[in-house]
Amino acid sequence: MKILEVYKDVHPLVSGGIERYIHDLSSFLTDSGHEVEVLIAGNNTDGTDMEISGFKVRTTPCIGRVMSNPICPELIDSLREIPADLVHFHVPLPSAVLSWLMTGRNTPYIVTYHSDIVRQALFLPFYGPFLRRFLNRAGAVIATSPVYAETSVFLLRLKNVSIIPIGSDLNRFKPSDSMEKGNYVLFVGRFRKYKGIHVLLKAWERFPDRRLIMVGGGPLLQDILHAVRKYRLNIEIILDPDDERLVQLYQGAKCFVLPSTLRSEAFGIVQIEAMACGTPVISTSISTGVPWVNADGVSGIIVQPDNPDALADAIAGMDDSTLHDRLSRGALERAKLLFDSHVLLSQIETLMLEVISGNDDE
Repeated sequence: MKILEVYKDVHPLVSGGIERYIHDLSSFLTDSGHEVEVLIAGNNTDGTDMEISGFKVRTTPCIGRVMSNPICPELIDSLREIPADLVHFHVPLPSAVLSWLMTGRNTPYIVTYHSDIVRQALFLPFYGPFLRRFLNRAGAVIATSPVYAETSVFLLRLKNVSIIPIGSDLNRFKPSDSMEKGNYVLFVGRFRKYKGIHVLLKAWERFPDRRLIMVGGGPLLQDILHAVRKYRLNIEIILDPDDERLVQLYQGAKCFVLPSTLRSEAFGIVQIEAMACGTPVISTSISTGVPWVNADGVSGIIVQPDNPDALADAIAGMDDSTLHDRLSRGALERAKLLFDSHVLLSQIETLMLEVISGNDDE
């Protein structure tokens, strides 16, 4: 089967949860005997093709990005011409949705619906009808959690929704045989507003003698550095650790924090990576898959968003060794039970084959 994956970026060219997911899925499908191409947006006007982990990455020339959405004049031609038995879109990506509808192509396709459009919501009166048409015509729409399927206005009434969570490689993300938990708290993710960075920085004013390690990078980096200097916060920033170092950071952390505040944080893959390493998670009760992934009192603690005091109290609560050990065991058990990437990627492959088979029967 020839499969075309469509998104704006892919790991390791860009670090991020969706980018890593697309990489791992494409690698899995390639290893399963399928021919996979990933179509992404170039960072300039030149298109470049390459191979990553056995699959082909094709870039379509991009003249810029508006609120994270790439503007690619040749995207319509790329979507119309690249051979594929099935196309797999990852949204939100308005440019790809509109371009596909304009191609007139009747190749079967599926959609993984990672998140609602939040930051660019003012465009929804125009874009919403096109997105609904696009989703309705899909062979299947994958929601990554039952919560998001029930709370997104674009998924709520669809008849073609399948729930397949995102998983992690449990052979890579796993507890250390020898490493003991350190006295640091870990954050991993892009330094963006919806991640609740401001809440985390405010909460950290209560912990002058405890270390916070923030792994990532992004638009709020200078704001973080400014706060560290101004309030003398005990924060270490690591911008680009390799995969081995990242796993070690998860393994050694006393707990992991994800203080997100907006629906842009639809799932929180980093929670699973921490849980798989036996590290309890502190995350927020936003109306997405985040508090579903991290079950309150089982794998971690759920706190109210935009509440620095609640976040700080939960972090301090991890000093209770009985609670910490119980949540650590629960986190690992939950990761193994629900978020084994091999099992979940196999489910996507099965869904793809069913969509193609159903299209052949029509």
